[in-house]
Amino acid sequence: MVEKAPKINGACSPALIRAAESVHPRGMVRPARALLALLLLAAAAARAQEPAGVDDAALRQLNSDYVRAWLACDIARFSALLADDFTGVLADGRVIDKAEFLRLARDNLGAHDLRLHGLVIRPYTDTAIVGALVTYVRGSGAAVRTRYSSLYLRREGRWAIVWTQWTWVAAP
Repeated sequence: MVEKAPKINGACSPALIRAAESVHPRGMVRPARALLALLLLAAAAARAQEPAGVDDAALRQLNSDYVRAWLACDIARFSALLADDFTGVLADGRVIDKAEFLRLARDNLGAHDLRLHGLVIRPYTDTAIVGALVTYVRGSGAAVRTRYSSLYLRREGRWAIVWTQWTWVAAP
C-alpha cells in the first residue's frame, strides 16, 4: 500500500508522490517471491547432495568426544569442541563463557559409570540440537542425574558447540 505524500501548501508535491510510490514497488513482489523460491530450492538441492546421515554421524561422534573429554578432563579437546562465543547455563542457573567452562572442566572431581539415556540428535541445516539424560557417580560416591541440551552451529564446514544448558533431574 502506497502512503500518501504530505501536502505542501494544500497540494501534494508530484516529486514526493513519485518518491513514495518507489518505496513500495508493486511490480517487484512477484519477482522477489520467485527469487526467494529459487534460493530456497538451490539451498535444498545443495543440502540433498550430502549423503543421508552425515550430520547425524558427525554430531554423534562430537557428542561422544564431548563426554570422553569431560571424563578425562581433556581441556584441549573441549577447547576445539566449543565455539569461541560459547555460552553455558549450569544447572544452578549460573551463566558461563568458554573460559569459565574450561576452568570448571579442569577441576572435574572425577566421575565414573557415566551413561547417556535417550540421546537426541536433531540437525537443522547448519544448526543442531543434541541432548540426553546423563547419569554418573561422582568421585565422592554421590549419584548425579542431569539433562543437557547443546546447540551446535556449523561455521565454514565445522561443527562447534555454541550453547549448552544443564538441568538437574530428580531421581525416579
